Amino acid sequence: MTLEAVIFGGMGSIAECAEIDRAAWNAAFRMHDVPWEWSWDTYAELMRPGGDRQLAARYAAHLGQVVEAVALDATHQKLFAAMLGEEVPLRPGVGRVLAWAARAGLSLAIVSRAELQPVTALLRATARARAGIAFDVAILRSDVARMAPDPEAMALAVEKLGVGRGRSVVVADTPVAAHAAQRAGLPVLAFPGRLAEAEPEEFGGVAMAHVLSPEALTRAWRGEVDTAAE
Repeated sequence: MTLEAVIFGGMGSIAECAEIDRAAWNAAFRMHDVPWEWSWDTYAELMRPGGDRQLAARYAAHLGQVVEAVALDATHQKLFAAMLGEEVPLRPGVGRVLAWAARAGLSLAIVSRAELQPVTALLRATARARAGIAFDVAILRSDVARMAPDPEAMALAVEKLGVGRGRSVVVADTPVAAHAAQRAGLPVLAFPGRLAEAEPEEFGGVAMAHVLSPEALTRAWRGEVDTAAE
C-alpha cells in the first residue's frame, strides 16, 4: 500500500490565520453595532469544541442575548476574506511538504469550517509561497451537515479524492480536526497551531510535529507514533 493523498484539516494547518479570524469577528461586531470584543482567550475557548457553524449564536446564548447571528457570520466571512488579501506566510515545513507531494504525485485536499471566500483568499495569499501548487479537493462548511469533530467532512474529502482511507494522511492543527480524522478512520499527524499550542495532550497521543515534513507525515501514515515534536 502506498500513500496517495495528504488532507490539510483546516486553514490553520496551512497558514497561521486565527488572529486574523478573531480580528474579522471583532470588526463584524462593530459594523453591526454589537457591543462585543472577543479577547484571544474568549475566541480560543469558543473555537475549542468545534461542532457548529455559528460562534456568534453560541456566544449570544451563553450571555442570554439575541443577535442577528446569520448576518454577523456573513459579514465576518467577507471581512476575513478581505483581511487575507495580503501575502500570508505558510507555516513551517508546509511549502516543503507541498513540493514533495507534487513531485510524488500525491493528491492534496483542504477541509475547512469556513466558506469559499476566506479559503479562496487564503490560497491566493499563499500562492507565491506554494509555488503555484494547487489543491485538488476542498471540503467547506457548506458541503456538510455536521462539523468537526464529526467525521463527515474528512470522509467526504477521501471520497472526492478517490483514494482509500488507508492511502491518506491528515494534517491536523487542532484537536477537533484530529478527532474528526480519527473518527473517519484516517491516520493523522498533529501539527498544533496557535489555537492548540497550550493543549498538546488533547490531540490524544497521535504523532506530532511543530515543523511539517514528509518524514513526519510518512511516519504518521504508517502509524509510528512519535509525540516528540520535530
